[in-house]
Amino acid sequence: MRRDVALAGLGFWLLVSALVALLGGRARADAPVAAVVPVAVVSWGQFHGQVVFSDVLIASPAQFPSDAAMSDALRRLKRTTVEGGAEGFWRLHMVAFLDPAPRIASFRLRATDVTDPKDRHEVKMFEIDGQPGQNELAINDLVVTEVMGFARGHRYEIAVISRGDDLPAGKGDVYAKGVITLM
Repeated sequence: MRRDVALAGLGFWLLVSALVALLGGRARADAPVAAVVPVAVVSWGQFHGQVVFSDVLIASPAQFPSDAAMSDALRRLKRTTVEGGAEGFWRLHMVAFLDPAPRIASFRLRATDVTDPKDRHEVKMFEIDGQPGQNELAINDLVVTEVMGFARGHRYEIAVISRGDDLPAGKGDVYAKGVITLM
């Protein structure tokens, strides 16, 4: 008898919670359409002009259920250091939030060693393709090695510039930049 009463009480509370969830979902569905903001716009607004680095693959914006989910994931995945393998290579995943949105589709990633502020020097230039007018540029599986000139324990500024920009490190139109330490 006591068990039947407990099950009936549990069933009642499950029914009440389902009803509350249904009403809450209905209230959100009636919200005005103007309150909905695209994922890329919100993420770009929080990270504009930055390169977010990670040591794990970053999903595309379309794979996130909401703008808040994408922003939370980027904050969790964001790294200032990346561990390398014993063989002298590092695998980087990054998203550059371009500011302003360029009209070009060809970019360069300029890697500059900034470990010693008095001795900044360019290490490597990478060619990257994107889309004209895009605000986000995803770069996955960029491998840098000691053979390319990268060194363990050094800090590198990665700047996104237009492909035709041949100015020295630190000059020219920079759409986004970030600093990463290779460990």
